[in-house]
Amino acid sequence: MLNITYKKEIIHKLYMLIAFIMFALVMYQGHIQKGGIYSILMFISLFLMAFQIACILYVLFIKRKAEISIDENYISWSIYDNNKIYKQQKIKLDEIKETKTEINYLTGNIYSNFTITFTLKDNSIITFTDGILYDIGIEKAHEIARYLLEHNLGEPKDIEFANLVKQLNIDIKKEQKFTKKMQNSYIVGVISNNKKEFLALRLQIEAVYKGYNDIKKNSVNEYLVENLEVKNSYIHLKSNAIGYMVEFYNVNKKPELKMLNEFKGATIKNKLANIVRK
Repeated sequence: MLNITYKKEIIHKLYMLIAFIMFALVMYQGHIQKGGIYSILMFISLFLMAFQIACILYVLFIKRKAEISIDENYISWSIYDNNKIYKQQKIKLDEIKETKTEINYLTGNIYSNFTITFTLKDNSIITFTDGILYDIGIEKAHEIARYLLEHNLGEPKDIEFANLVKQLNIDIKKEQKFTKKMQNSYIVGVISNNKKEFLALRLQIEAVYKGYNDIKKNSVNEYLVENLEVKNSYIHLKSNAIGYMVEFYNVNKKPELKMLNEFKGATIKNKLANIVRK
């Protein structure tokens, strides 16, 4: 069972309140001079101010926590406000068709929210998320995602990586690189807390494996490329709550990937530049 105490994030809410106040003052000037759209925006900003004040007062007096449990048959969670049940959910594991975890960011590396989406076999959807008043936080979000992967709940590639880490007895608290030769593929795993690691691995793939330039997937946490001249061959990079997994499927050239801390250079910028020049 996992126990999560939600973060109140009072400081962030105060920043937002100040922003709404400043916006309301600007719209007020337009309201008294021209009216029209300025009046509408002023009333909207006043509503947002009132909502933000209510949020601050609510989280000041209400402590929210959650308990997530997975057994042989069910995944369930209970959310408590001041030790009183706010919400409960229970799902049979054999009814789950797909599980997807998402950590979203406002800009750059500023955490926004965490969402687990369960798609059931009847195509109905059940979600677990922070909500709008509280934050789980990046550390707990990763902890929850790892907990799900330990019970084979997540995207197939992430589950495969979690099982490989368990099989090889990899210490995920220690930054390291490891490899595993499979029947038709070669797996490179990277355990790192450096958020630039994904970019570094992707740049290395682009620089070293130039024939693999047919991009099939390219997102913030996944990169999949194929070689048009080699049938049924690809390089797949994917990040998850544990680390980074690169699969070289039917690739003749032996993997030549390095972690950022293996490159010489004083700064991250220099290390990434070295990769591009390689």
